[in-house]
Amino acid sequence: MKVGDLVKFVGHAAFYKGRIGAIVKTWPGAACQSAYVYFPGAEGQGRDQAGLGQTCNGLHTMAFAELEVIIESR
Repeated sequence: MKVGDLVKFVGHAAFYKGRIGAIVKTWPGAACQSAYVYFPGAEGQGRDQAGLGQTCNGLHTMAFAELEVIIESR
């Protein structure tokens, strides 16, 4: 997975079921396997809610295992 990929949430969290978003940042290294994903309409909700260090910036931290690539970026 890489920045720009269009992804669908396939994990277990009910709030995200069926949501489609875009990867905006990944972290280097095979051990991390996570990304910030922008889900339109979910700003300030779910994993982007205030508290526990979140910034309400519209980005949701997701593990690669929770995502399925729908369209790969070039």
